[in-house]
Amino acid sequence: MKILAVPGSLTEDSTTHKAVAIVAEAARQTGAEVEIFDLRKYPLPIYDARSDESTYPENVHRFKQKMLEAEGYILASPEYHGSVSGVLKNALDFIGARELEGKFVALLGTSGGALGATNTLNTLNIICRTLHAWPLPSMPSVPQAYQAFHPDGSLKDEKLESRLKRLGVDLVKTIERHCAGTNKDR
Repeated sequence: MKILAVPGSLTEDSTTHKAVAIVAEAARQTGAEVEIFDLRKYPLPIYDARSDESTYPENVHRFKQKMLEAEGYILASPEYHGSVSGVLKNALDFIGARELEGKFVALLGTSGGALGATNTLNTLNIICRTLHAWPLPSMPSVPQAYQAFHPDGSLKDEKLESRLKRLGVDLVKTIERHCAGTNKDR
């Protein structure tokens, strides 16, 4: 099973990337092949709805292909001004229901504030449902993310770390259950 993780942060020492690493590792340990699409390494231009998509740079085609091939996703964003980061929203603008329809998505947010990334997670939930994907019901958020991690990338809050790991496990198990149910119907 292929899972594509897309952390929506360009920050060098990104807490969003750290949080995604925890979820991704738990998914790997549960049997999934997880690839992280790092928008810092593969920058995308601003989406401009070109009529000829072949004129987009290679990174756009790579991103769309990876999204199409994945059976599930981990989408994560820091909360910027009460919403999803521009870089993640821009990346999601390049795809449509063709890539996401019927697939499961683990959503994760980070925030500098004490309340967490509730607005960001709600926005990502709406985007995913609009594209006919199935967001998992648990959507953990890392509040005060700038001080939430140990130097090794683990979370200081063990319960929150457990929730992030559970998200990775739940994504894999949900995809497996769905695939088993789909195969029974054939």
